Amino acid sequence: MKPDLVSSWLKRYTDWVMRHPLTVLGMIFLIMLSLGSQLRHLEIDTDLEHFIDESKPARQAYNAVKETYGRNDVIVVGISADDVLSNASLTELADLHRRIEQSVPWVRRVDSLINAPYQEGTADGLLVDDLIPTPIGTLDRNTIERRIAATPMLEGMVINAARNFTALVIEPYTYDFDPDAVPDDATAFDDAFGGDFTAGPSVSDAEPADDGERFLPIEKTNELILALESDLAITEGLRTVIAGMPVVNEQLETTMKSEMQTFISLTVVLIIIVLVAFFRRVSAVVIPLSAVMLAILATFSALSLAGQTVQMPLILVPSFLLAITVGYAVHILTHFFNAYNNGIDRFQAMRQAIRITALPIFLTSLTTAAGLITLASGDLIPIANLGAFSALGVMLAFVLTVLMTPALMALWPLSAARPTHHRDRARGILRYFADLSWKRGAWLASAWLLAVIIALAFAVQLRFSFDPLDWMPEDLPIRTATHTIDEQLSGTINMEVIIDTGEENGIKNPELLQRLDEELSALQAGTPGGVRIGHVNSMLDIIKGTHQALNDGDSTYYRIPSNASLLAEELVLFENTGADELARLVNSDYSQMKVTLIMPWADILQYQDFIEVTETQLGGALEDWAEVHVAGLLPLLSDTLDEVVTTTAWSYGLAAVAITLMMIALLRSVGLGVVAMLPNLAPILVVMGLMHGLGIPLDLFTMLVATIAIGITVDNTVHFAHHFRSALAKNPDARAASETAFDNAGRALMTTAIVLTVGFYVFLFSNVSSIFNFGFLSGTAFLLAVLSNFTLTPVLLRWYAPLLTRETAQ
Repeated sequence: MKPDLVSSWLKRYTDWVMRHPLTVLGMIFLIMLSLGSQLRHLEIDTDLEHFIDESKPARQAYNAVKETYGRNDVIVVGISADDVLSNASLTELADLHRRIEQSVPWVRRVDSLINAPYQEGTADGLLVDDLIPTPIGTLDRNTIERRIAATPMLEGMVINAARNFTALVIEPYTYDFDPDAVPDDATAFDDAFGGDFTAGPSVSDAEPADDGERFLPIEKTNELILALESDLAITEGLRTVIAGMPVVNEQLETTMKSEMQTFISLTVVLIIIVLVAFFRRVSAVVIPLSAVMLAILATFSALSLAGQTVQMPLILVPSFLLAITVGYAVHILTHFFNAYNNGIDRFQAMRQAIRITALPIFLTSLTTAAGLITLASGDLIPIANLGAFSALGVMLAFVLTVLMTPALMALWPLSAARPTHHRDRARGILRYFADLSWKRGAWLASAWLLAVIIALAFAVQLRFSFDPLDWMPEDLPIRTATHTIDEQLSGTINMEVIIDTGEENGIKNPELLQRLDEELSALQAGTPGGVRIGHVNSMLDIIKGTHQALNDGDSTYYRIPSNASLLAEELVLFENTGADELARLVNSDYSQMKVTLIMPWADILQYQDFIEVTETQLGGALEDWAEVHVAGLLPLLSDTLDEVVTTTAWSYGLAAVAITLMMIALLRSVGLGVVAMLPNLAPILVVMGLMHGLGIPLDLFTMLVATIAIGITVDNTVHFAHHFRSALAKNPDARAASETAFDNAGRALMTTAIVLTVGFYVFLFSNVSSIFNFGFLSGTAFLLAVLSNFTLTPVLLRWYAPLLTRETAQ
């Protein structure tokens, strides 16, 4: 009774749409016009700190440190010359330093050899001077070398031992602000854009803007980087490279824009070729693409309405929605043209096509959306958004397809029926698989079982990776720049350690500082957690430098003074001329200080053990005086990514269970639902085993393969099982039912499999290794899935047919 009711309702629905096509299309147009107006507000965001929601404790702690001490994601300009300390090189460096401070927007501070703090004892107390005062040539080379030797913190961090490489460090403003609203005498804006470069900007940051984002948005940081690159391009006599996390973010955005345009164009072209080859009609190209493109527009409009941005993984959404959902129209049009080419008029042909395909398409939309929505449970914002909005896009594509296909087909000027010889070739291929699965069923099932067992042995060895630099093309300048600076100096990535005593002037404790100095030296001498610390920057350097300077520059006094009163006096002397330097390293009441550990760039997950060892070792050593916790983007991402590994495994299991339960409900049989899942799990497990064999890690993109694939590959099984069950209910002959399923669903399954494979293999054109791997693995999964559906699914359904017959009879 229920199937008859559904068929009757679908007939009335199809008739209404085809009688009122202009009304339906007009309503869709108006809705899409309204939604499309939101696209102008959509932004691309590659800032890695925005991967974590601001409500999370880890993000709040990160922001608190940034508010107190400023940004730790600095831009590093590596500068090479035959002799960095020659007058010609230093003159060029000083000029570059001045130009950046005066002409590059959103620069809070510039640090280089020129303005590095140099301390010297005088008859009146302590002189804190720029390492290399202007005009250049005031000091001879030997004096400069002596000053560098007296400032150990510079070696390896600012200049290398060979004296042919140095670094210029640029700190962007922490807060967003309106330059026009800053008074003329406000130091924040004046210092950033003008004034004597040796004075340096005030440590006080501009107040945050009242009308928008609290911190300086990424588009303004990118503006800074573009202006900086223009300045570096006109620098003569010095060879420069530029690195740092802000530059990585900017390069990611450029790559994203380029790749998204390429993927969409290629996907559309390749899908057009496939559709033309299979249908040989313009309508079979225009109708599917129209529905899917509108679904993509609506999806990204919803993203904008929700106040979200386009982050790295979301560049995949347009292309894979195209590949996934174009199959909905393929199923409808396959049945429509089969009927139309057999002499049935378009209205009756469309009624028949909708009656046969609408329910299976709806079921497959639900299973695909269910697989995707499991990603929304993760803590990484872009992955959660990918899952939620891709699931929304799938359902929107279903609605638009079943509305637009009959509406457009009612208006389309169709040509006469076409010959069917190309369909006969497809039918011959399908018959071959039908016979093969019947005659060699046990052999085929055994082959799949063996493949799954071998794949599982490899899949359990997969490792997780998160390296934004490795996502980008190998020939991109940022990669070369990062490796160059890492080799020549301390590194390009940093982590901050906060020492919090919880009491005013608690940091001015000689015992605490001496113990901290010992532990930091021990960490730097070894490789804690397998990581080499290139340099340590903290208030300890200032204290030891001051103590040495006040003792005639004797290097044996480069240490923390043991007397608390003496320590306090020396800090007061430094504050009188170097307060800005201290404010970056200690808070205003001396209850807390910041230690920055500088390291070479590596996969962020390689730092997990290092972070734990560092926090544990320093926390244990200082437990009598202070609490210790790590901060910065590195531990923020590392901590979140550690949970992602667990969340990923959870999402795989959740997707499998959710889709299995849905299959049971949709196919109205526990046994049939479980049996129908097996042919879909097998290809995914094989692909995961293939990942390990090819050395492909689980990363931000490849971790999506299993969850996405399991939601998509079940679509074919739903169609096949639905037709098998319907045929078996009419005639309890398993072989006849299998052949009917091949006849009714097989050709559409072949078409959608090719569309899916081609659509995802588009990502093989990517210059980003992770996206390339994602495309290869996904496309391969879909190829294996259709092979599984043509070889394993019929065998399992045949074995289950007797039970299914009894269930149907009851």
